[in-house]
Amino acid sequence: MFPFRAMWFLVLVVNFLVVATVCAMIAAFLAYGFALTMSYLLLPTEWTRALWHWAADLYAQSRWFKGAVITFFVLLFLPILEVWPGRDPETEAARKRQAKRIDDDLAAARLQALSQAKLRG
Repeated sequence: MFPFRAMWFLVLVVNFLVVATVCAMIAAFLAYGFALTMSYLLLPTEWTRALWHWAADLYAQSRWFKGAVITFFVLLFLPILEVWPGRDPETEAARKRQAKRIDDDLAAARLQALSQAKLRG
């Protein structure tokens, strides 16, 4: 019993370390993105230019940072794209209603087939 508990404890420790590292990286990147954004609004131009230059150099050198930047801006602009004028809310609602009706019809047909199968034997 002890070896299994020891192995399980090691799995939990490794899982904690991996999750904590990933969360720390995400939090650090979000904090850096927030700092860059706030520097544009609040700090002197020279400081902002230095921060952006450092970020541009890191973006050019690191694949991880490049992926993190793309992910950050995609997540930042998703709410904007949700209400983008190219979408018609009425058409979206009608499409969702039709999909729900089709799902309900399929569920009803499946239940009817099951009940008929039970009646037959």
